[in-house]
Amino acid sequence: MPGQVASHKLYSLLSSFIREITNAKEPELLLDALMRIFQRFVDCDRIVVLDKNLESKKGNLQGLELNKDLKSMIEWSLNNHSPISLPSNDRVVHIFPLVKSNNVLGVLLAWSKDEIVVETAELLRTFAFLSAVVLENLELYSSLQLQHRMVEETKNYMHRILDSFPQYIAVFDQGTNIVFANSGYIQFSLNNKLLNQITELVQRTFLKESRQTLEVEDTGSFYSLVAEPIEYEGQPQVLLTITDVTNTKEVEKLKAIDQLKTEFVANISHELKTPLAAIKAYAETILTSLDALDQSTLVEFVQIIHKESEHLESILEELLDFSRLEQRSFTLEKSTFDLTGLIRESIRSMDELARSKGVRIELLTKEPILVRADQRRLKQVITNLLNNGVKYAKESAIDKYVKVKVSKLHEKVLLEVSDNGIGIPKEYHQKVFERFFRVGTIMDHRVEGTGLGLTIAKQIVELHGGRIWLESEPNVGTTVFVELPLEVEK
Repeated sequence: MPGQVASHKLYSLLSSFIREITNAKEPELLLDALMRIFQRFVDCDRIVVLDKNLESKKGNLQGLELNKDLKSMIEWSLNNHSPISLPSNDRVVHIFPLVKSNNVLGVLLAWSKDEIVVETAELLRTFAFLSAVVLENLELYSSLQLQHRMVEETKNYMHRILDSFPQYIAVFDQGTNIVFANSGYIQFSLNNKLLNQITELVQRTFLKESRQTLEVEDTGSFYSLVAEPIEYEGQPQVLLTITDVTNTKEVEKLKAIDQLKTEFVANISHELKTPLAAIKAYAETILTSLDALDQSTLVEFVQIIHKESEHLESILEELLDFSRLEQRSFTLEKSTFDLTGLIRESIRSMDELARSKGVRIELLTKEPILVRADQRRLKQVITNLLNNGVKYAKESAIDKYVKVKVSKLHEKVLLEVSDNGIGIPKEYHQKVFERFFRVGTIMDHRVEGTGLGLTIAKQIVELHGGRIWLESEPNVGTTVFVELPLEVEK
């Protein structure tokens, strides 16, 4: 009966100890449980746990010195994975290694007055071994937790850095799925058009396995897209960086406009100076030599002054039109009229200039076409297009011509003005409609004019609800198209 009680008590202690070390989440709690179970079996004056470097891990070493003999015995115990006891003054030091396989996790030292019986020593040795197994797992778990925490901290640190970038950054897998994106990209408003452009760029980067770039414009903003092939854990990915370059583009645009303005002012000064100089010269001649001039010479001089004053007036009128368009004070006075007849009238007004340049102007449409528009402003557009066709005629051409055709298409009318002049490079097809731009400056072809004609023509056409564009090839010729709604009153 006493033996059964003792066995039951031992079983209860063992179960309690196993339960404690199993539930321990930290090495400190495990060592507390180990020290308590030792004290239940051994009447200890002091008990401490040292690490493998014999530094205090649990318990108090204050006032205690590990002499050479004790250190030597501890080393023997650890190397042989075996507990040992040895006398120290009036006490006995019990040494229990905490070893699992060849992994030294520490050592437990206990001081008592008496020796430990063999059965108890074996039991305590088992407790020490079980503690070492759990301690190894806890230390491994703690190490993994520390590593995980460091990885998370590094990840969060990198995220904060990437989130602080003004660029929108994302990483894509081969299925063009996003595997990472900084806050800028997440908050970036992507419409379908821009999303499709990004997808195509990413797919092209995967296909070509090289850096790909793209510049796009979206709702008035400009973006530079750079896609770089990268690899993560053996899997190919694409790193996409989107930079808003709107400000850079605006600065470039403003610089270009400033340059054009400078050239425009210089050109206008020249354009104004030429007729003024002629008017002044002929007027001074008349004033100083009136009595000496015969009637025919006087009439010739006055005609030249009149012609140059009309030239001057046309320049000033063009500047005023441009100013009205810029201030949005330009209005249309619409009426119904024959467009073919208006073209014929415009051609007649260009006869003298065309003959002087050796250019033939031909109207290919004979039948009348009624439209509702501002007749004076539409004539201004037609005259400008005819004037350009004549001015930019190719000197080497044997048969220089400007041909005009009008046709009706559904509820629209299409005007085509074609020439076989110097032509315009493709990259300038849109720029010719920008203010201050002059074709002559890029084609080394000096002509008179303000460089505002096509700008004004475009705005007049658009005010009518139409559109204007051109097709051209250098040294072949140019065709300008003007499409207008008919708007004829029934």
